[in-house]
Parts: sequence; structure tokens; C-alpha cells
Amino acid sequence: QHPAQDVPTKLVAKAVPLPMTVRGHWFLSPRTEYSVAVQTAVKQSDGEYLVSGWSETVEFCTGDYAKEHLAQLQEKAELIAGRM
Repeated sequence: QHPAQDVPTKLVAKAVPLPMTVRGHWFLSPRTEYSVAVQTAVKQSDGEYLVSGWSETVEFCTGDYAKEHLAQLQEKAELIAGRM
């Protein structure tokens, strides 16, 4: 299915000059499949937005937690349990 049909989009109120990079931070879950597609919106001199088509959809799957991450989670859990 084309991303434009199932991904809600919102034009930003303030456009910045291109070229630029937008960096987003997402907290991804382990062992989860994701699909990502992007489009750009450029504000023109008349105030209208020029919206690009959708990029190719990138699909990827995250791996398991690393041992050090599991250790951090255990440590946090033990701290919380100690306070309860």
C-alpha cells in the first residue's frame, strides 16, 4: 500500500531553506519490523508549499537487546524495586 494512504502527514508551519537534513529521534522496539518513507515540503515565495512525492519505502527489522542494554534494564528495575 502506498504510504500516502496510511501515514498521516502535517505541513510544518515554518519552512527552512534546502538543502537541509531533518533528524528525527524514534525509540525503536527490539525484534520489530518498521517501514519508513519521507516527503519534503518547501515553502515558496507566494506562501504555498511545494510538496515532493514520497520517497522509496525503507523496510528494516531491529535486532535483540544487547547484553549491556539488558544489564542496564535490570539495574533500573532493581533501583525501582528498591524504592517500592
